[in-house]
Amino acid sequence: MKTIMLLLGLIITVNCYAQELSPQQKNKIDHLFAAFNRKDSPGYAIGVVKGTKVLYTKGYGAANLDYQIPITPNSSFDIASVSKQFTAACIALLIMDKKLDLDMPVSKFVPELAKYKDTIRIKHLIYNTSGITDYHKLPRPDGKSWITFNYFDIDYCIKVSLSKDTLAFKPGNKWDYCNVNFMVLAKIVEKVSGLSFAEFSKKRLFIPLGMTHTLINDDNTTVIPNRVTPYNPRTKEYVDAYRKEGFKLNYEGSWIQHTRNSPHYGGSGVVSTINDLNKWSENFFTHKFGGKAFYDLMHKTLKFNHDMDNQAFGLYFGKYKNRTYVAWDGGDFGVSSQLIRFPDKKIAIVVLSNLGTGNAAGKADEIADVLIEGGLL
Repeated sequence: MKTIMLLLGLIITVNCYAQELSPQQKNKIDHLFAAFNRKDSPGYAIGVVKGTKVLYTKGYGAANLDYQIPITPNSSFDIASVSKQFTAACIALLIMDKKLDLDMPVSKFVPELAKYKDTIRIKHLIYNTSGITDYHKLPRPDGKSWITFNYFDIDYCIKVSLSKDTLAFKPGNKWDYCNVNFMVLAKIVEKVSGLSFAEFSKKRLFIPLGMTHTLINDDNTTVIPNRVTPYNPRTKEYVDAYRKEGFKLNYEGSWIQHTRNSPHYGGSGVVSTINDLNKWSENFFTHKFGGKAFYDLMHKTLKFNHDMDNQAFGLYFGKYKNRTYVAWDGGDFGVSSQLIRFPDKKIAIVVLSNLGTGNAAGKADEIADVLIEGGLL
């Protein structure tokens, strides 16, 4: 009897991992991106994973409109705030190394924070409840705009945020989305490890996971193979907005090319591909890298003196059509990104776009609808 039960369990497991997308389901997914599947339009790259099996990857549209280079699953995208989970993962590794813990005062690593009467701890940065005012909410000392055409780096952003002599609120009393929280976390990684954040991420995270086409873009002059070019629509609304920021754009044409000249990281700054992010997703199903300890830390939630209790390490929990998911989405000038996992079904969906209006999160939901309709999710 025990042998039969084991065999049945094995069969169920194999079937769970062996399910495929039908040609009809693939066509339905392709239809979601049909309007962008042209050589004269920015577009998308997508990946769908179940367990350790990649069910579908595809590119739609152009990675670069100057040369009409097509987007593929190996195209390199700036993934914007989806980067935060990788910053948090580096902190998780140092916690597992017993070099950090969540209750450590941040001023131990960033002395400038000692001026605040209320102690900011590492957990306050991770969970966006530090009270630090995010850089872009404050004026730049040089009078320029925070638009990423203008150069600024992580040190500049932190300096501007910490120029305020008081916190916006007592740490733990409010949830406030703040990129500088994760920039400071990146500085902590550098201080503790003795490596640059890019080096630490590569050595301890990306290479062990086989993510050989993923990096921290801490130098905007770096040549990155297969990098896509970001775009925004060249509508009157967009052109007027750029002109308001001091950039003399023309109204003629369809697209605005928006290169990123500000190499800030921690809250963003990761460049990756669909094929690499599929590996990242798979590891949350296998626990091969980091084991259960890493998985548990990445999904650890804490309760503070506010109602936002669904955030983990650069991830948040939610429900989509009664299905629990773990996700984080990103957006910036000319890019949109989403990485969403449904742990109960071991399904992950990644959507990356080189279009600022790409709404990658909405597209991921539409892919999820196809999977739900087909009984995979």
